[in-house]
Amino acid sequence: MSEKSTILCVEDEDMLLQDLKEELEDEGYEVWTAKNGQAALEILQEEKPDLIISDMMMPKLDGPGLLRHVREKRPGLNDVPFIFLTAKATRDDLIEGKRLGVDDYLTKPVDYDLLLATVEASLGQVLRVKKQNQDKLRRIYNAIQKQRSASEELRVSFVVQNPASVRPILAALNELGCTVSVISEDQLVKKSFSVEGSDILFIVYSKIVHYYLKYVTEGIGKDWKGISVLLAPSNLSQEQRECIKDAGISNTVEYPYPPIEIFKLLMQKMKT
Repeated sequence: MSEKSTILCVEDEDMLLQDLKEELEDEGYEVWTAKNGQAALEILQEEKPDLIISDMMMPKLDGPGLLRHVREKRPGLNDVPFIFLTAKATRDDLIEGKRLGVDDYLTKPVDYDLLLATVEASLGQVLRVKKQNQDKLRRIYNAIQKQRSASEELRVSFVVQNPASVRPILAALNELGCTVSVISEDQLVKKSFSVEGSDILFIVYSKIVHYYLKYVTEGIGKDWKGISVLLAPSNLSQEQRECIKDAGISNTVEYPYPPIEIFKLLMQKMKT
């Protein structure tokens, strides 16, 4: 790997947390530490690790609570492997963890050779999946480019307040050579933006976006000749869907916004 992989270790025993940090750093990993699940969430507000290792039993917020929050409320962390450390997990604990989306378990006392092998395997699997997806995206993108002038780049704009929520898509577009720009919701409210120089506009659904689409739709889905795509949750109400349709946005990709599905949609639109 060209850069160090980052690992978040969450453990309330100071000595074990320090041992984990030292062992992983000796192998070349960058390690962030937290003493409970709540402290880990504070780190995850600002950072995205490549892997999370967490104790199961901790004060304030335990391991299962942390995992539940990550898997249900942090879509930007969907591709981050999660490993539990446990001293006495019951069969029911193991089943609950699997249902929540844990990727692996390690028992205490920690066998550090097994720990390092598990970390390497988990990170390797993520890289393989990313490479497979990138290969698929590249084939689709090349097919899209055949519909356009070879000298032109695909110009893509995103309306999103928090770019981290769509980081995988932004990274894929940038790597494929697209010209990508971000329009904040503040610019949307003030109407201080233009999509005239864009071929494709992605809009991440929110209350502010809903208001804009319902009451101020000039420039999106009306006179503009590009392609508009709404990235939306799967639980939109009928009223919300009607608002989107009335605003002239007919393309919707639901959470978790698979990049491959997005590029397939773009390819279909380019062909037409």
